[in-house]
Amino acid sequence: MQSAMTRMKAFRPAMGRLVLPLVMAGAVAGTLAAPARADDHDRYDRERYDRERYDRERIEREQHAREEWREHHRRPAYVAPAPAYVYAPPPVVYAPPPPPMGINLFFPLTIR
Repeated sequence: MQSAMTRMKAFRPAMGRLVLPLVMAGAVAGTLAAPARADDHDRYDRERYDRERYDRERIEREQHAREEWREHHRRPAYVAPAPAYVYAPPPVVYAPPPPPMGINLFFPLTIR
C-alpha cells in the first residue's frame, strides 16, 4: 500500500498541468474583456443627458403653468387714462420802444 504522501506527489504534476492553463486562459479573457466595458460610460452620459433634459422640461412646464395661473387669477385693475399734455403759451415779451427820431447827443460827464 502506498503512503498518502506518495499519492500526493503523483497528483501534483497533473494538478499543475491543469491549473496553469486555466489561470492563463483567465488572464487572457480578463484582458480581452476590458474593452467590452467601453460602452458603460457612454450609456451613463446618455442617461444623465436624458435626466437633465427631463428636469429642464419639467421646470419649463411648471413655470408655464405658474404663469398661466397668474394670468388667470390676476385682478382687474383700473387704469386711469393718460393725461392730455398741453403746452403752455410762450410768455408775452414786449419789444422795447423804438428810439426817437432826431439827433441824440450824449456827453459823458465824470465829476470826481
